[in-house]
Amino acid sequence: MNTRWQIDNQWWKAASLCALAVLAACGTRTVIREQPIVQQQPVIERERTVVQQQPPVVEQRTVVVSPPAAPVEVVPPAPAPSGHSWVAGYHEWRDGRWVWVPGRWIVGSVRPVPAPNEELTPPAPFAGARWVPGYWRFAGNDWMWVQGRWL
Repeated sequence: MNTRWQIDNQWWKAASLCALAVLAACGTRTVIREQPIVQQQPVIERERTVVQQQPPVVEQRTVVVSPPAAPVEVVPPAPAPSGHSWVAGYHEWRDGRWVWVPGRWIVGSVRPVPAPNEELTPPAPFAGARWVPGYWRFAGNDWMWVQGRWL
């Protein structure tokens, strides 16, 4: 036997199902979810400076111990009217410093002081070495070249 409650309950169930069906038919909507477009970014590698260990660079400086400027020499009169030659003064390296050797008259003829020789400075033998350039010095009756050297 169907009681009123059962009929109402069935009717209620049927009405609910119909309402759901109507709602489902009317309210159906299609949701399209768009996938985000992911662009691949280029891979950027960081630049790296690779510093290779190299032996330290030893800066070589050449310290040249040059002679000072020659003083102005006043040539005195010759001791005799003939047979004498003037030997001009020059700087000479002596006892760790430049010394001025004054000009003088000598007996005989003397050629003039030659031009300085072109010297190649060899590598310094040790750090802090000083180069004394070569020079002409008067010895006997002629000029003699004294080689430059490291101190």
